[in-house]
Amino acid sequence: MSEREYIKSLVKGADLYRKQGLYEEAKEKYLEALSYVSAHNDLSDRTLIKELVEKRIHMVDADIAEVEGADDTPELTEEKQNLIKDLFSFSGTRENTAFEGAVALMKFGQYKRAREEFETLLAEGIRPLASAKNILACSLFLDQAESAIDRLGQWNARSLLTNQELLHLRDFLQTSLIERGIEAELPGSEMIPAGVNRPGKPIEEGDPEITSVTFEFEEGELKERTEELKVSFQFGDVVSVVAPSSRKDLIRILQPGARFLRMGFYSPIAFFRGTGRVTGKTLIKHGPKKGDYLFDISFDQTG
Repeated sequence: MSEREYIKSLVKGADLYRKQGLYEEAKEKYLEALSYVSAHNDLSDRTLIKELVEKRIHMVDADIAEVEGADDTPELTEEKQNLIKDLFSFSGTRENTAFEGAVALMKFGQYKRAREEFETLLAEGIRPLASAKNILACSLFLDQAESAIDRLGQWNARSLLTNQELLHLRDFLQTSLIERGIEAELPGSEMIPAGVNRPGKPIEEGDPEITSVTFEFEEGELKERTEELKVSFQFGDVVSVVAPSSRKDLIRILQPGARFLRMGFYSPIAFFRGTGRVTGKTLIKHGPKKGDYLFDISFDQTG
């Protein structure tokens, strides 16, 4: 792909986002195109291309300002939600495609629809632990803590999940509620019926469950500093972390395409080092973290 074709693909992708009302995502693509143009001084018609991209950025800024002037960001139409599912579902199998689509809805703040999708996946036995965990997370993003607690209680009385999975979900929900300043009594291990266990079913499909990551910055405004962020979602070798809107310095560094050679990955039972690359950035538009940014990080283990 030539430089001109690459820029054209970025702008076309941004135009599609803007057409569907995904203005923040469109702006990120336009900025990526502008950064690429600015970095290639030998590009023919560089000044003209730069002006055209900047014009599009001004237009999408106006769209964003109009949306932010409303009381709240409305939930997208079913047609737009379906588009998000299609755009961000890449796997060949039906099960993985369905899961990726639900995760995409969640990342774009469509928590109610995402929760419905994860409920369907759980009922079909597709990635049960991850689906159940995301159901709880969606309820919390919707400020429906009671719904999350009730759902956990219902799972305790059924045979969809193993004892180990139920205990893991209980710990996850308890930690999430504490972070939100909510005190609640949750169903404990003594409430899990003996018949719940599904013999031979591992807690996950082999992916290490990452709970937090660290970045060791070797250059830039955060040089020689280490930052730790909690993992909100995980899908295989891609984790999603949230950076608060107040951390402008961190947000400036965690741009799509940025690579990090010194990262740490923490799970409940292990720690390993690796490298990572930012593959996505999304503005959170609903819930307690509204205004913060969600970053997708693909990682490789090095030791």
